[in-house]
Amino acid sequence: MDELVFAFPTDGFWKLMTYKKKGLIRGNSEVLKKIVQNGLFLRRSELEEDPSFKQIIPYAIISDKDSFYLFRRTSGQTEKRLHNKFSLGVGGHMNPDHSMEPKEQFIIDELKRELDEEVKLLNGCLIEDIEFIGFINDDTIPVGSVHIGLLYNIHVSNKEVYINETDKMTADWIEKSNLAEFYGVMETWTKIAFDFYIK
Repeated sequence: MDELVFAFPTDGFWKLMTYKKKGLIRGNSEVLKKIVQNGLFLRRSELEEDPSFKQIIPYAIISDKDSFYLFRRTSGQTEKRLHNKFSLGVGGHMNPDHSMEPKEQFIIDELKRELDEEVKLLNGCLIEDIEFIGFINDDTIPVGSVHIGLLYNIHVSNKEVYINETDKMTADWIEKSNLAEFYGVMETWTKIAFDFYIK
């Protein structure tokens, strides 16, 4: 069965906020609310090459004070374009659920689900805050033209964060001042988060 994913008409996005071909559009909770209330679940196969819709991807970086959890995706990953790339983000497509909760909460729940798939928090490590930063857009590449990222920062209480699928990725805590060393091999959205939010 074809996967259903959450999407929003591209024209509608740029009526709600100022267009930026590539970069971070700073967060506005009212705009986010309109998007999540009026988005649609559509077949992923029909959206992959249809720039008239943006598939909405919650994308969270994990931080502890001035350190960030940096992932390196290995050749065990199914997405070949991400092999050996460094990434600050966890996230993925949003699929329908049948709860009656508001869609804004649904985004946070999906983010936590993705987080649980990627990492485990041990030894008293807690999520202290999930902060919405803004929208990541990159219309300069085909995959970017059909997706938009909702950038979040997940603040955790300590560094006891561990990878679940060690055959698919590795990760280390990197001080903010040292992140630039990895810039050349970062994936696109991570570069945008770094350029417009972190550095």
